[in-house]
Amino acid sequence: MSMSLEGLMRAAGLKKTYSDETKYAEYIEKQGILNEKPYSPPRRILKKSHIRKAQADGMDYYVLRGGSGTVKKQILYLHGGAYIAQPTPLHWDFLLRLLENLDAEITVPIYPKAPRHQFQEAFEKVLKVYEEIITRTEPKEIVVMGDSAGGGFSLALAQLLQKKELPQPGNIILISPWLDITMTNPEIPSLEKLDPMLGTQGLIEAGKAWAGGQAPDYYLLSPINGDIKGLGSISLFIGTHEILLPDARRFRDIAEEQGSHINYYEYEEMFHVFPAAPIPEAKKAIDEMVRIIKLDNSLR
Repeated sequence: MSMSLEGLMRAAGLKKTYSDETKYAEYIEKQGILNEKPYSPPRRILKKSHIRKAQADGMDYYVLRGGSGTVKKQILYLHGGAYIAQPTPLHWDFLLRLLENLDAEITVPIYPKAPRHQFQEAFEKVLKVYEEIITRTEPKEIVVMGDSAGGGFSLALAQLLQKKELPQPGNIILISPWLDITMTNPEIPSLEKLDPMLGTQGLIEAGKAWAGGQAPDYYLLSPINGDIKGLGSISLFIGTHEILLPDARRFRDIAEEQGSHINYYEYEEMFHVFPAAPIPEAKKAIDEMVRIIKLDNSLR
């Protein structure tokens, strides 16, 4: 199943776009125009009674509710898309599957995107959403999670919270996270042919657009360079067919060297953000995420 999906990804042509500097520059510009238009989740998602729209500092966000009892967990989900694309239908399907066995709410900010907006604006707006959540929820019951660029955003947000001396979430869950926008890890080229979706050149261009004039190794852009100690409990999910794998392994090793253990899950022959795909490995990963979220952090 996973191999057939990889074939479909390659046929869709996104890999070719990510691998060509000129094509990706054109793609980013088109996304910039598209992102200025109002965004809405798929109609089939909106028809569900447990989703509502809200706004913070001019930024729209959506809140999905799962379970039939009292909400016990608050999840702040930062979606991927190389910081230039809005959530896809797969994102919403993944979140609904995540909620099937959770009494929780998931808040999904439609944060500002590159190339017309940069990271400072997005962090400022998302931070306000987090600050609102902690006024009504114990920090240990909060989860900050995201996929791809949203995974990098999630880790950087936790690091920013630490610098601002704000409460850490109980859990930080990173799915195929983009941890270093410089893409300079020497092991990345060996995975270029295996990854059916992403290309190094395209990610470098997207990173530049997101960073504006800021140095790309700045921790809010490349959180692999930020503090790890003192953050909430970190869990990372990654596949071996991803160009982001070398930095995920590097981050795991850095954490261990600093005495900050993370829960690291590496899935053989899995592609980028595989937990959002309709495959058995995704169910296994989602089940593990649900277990982590339900775990009482005070018992760790």
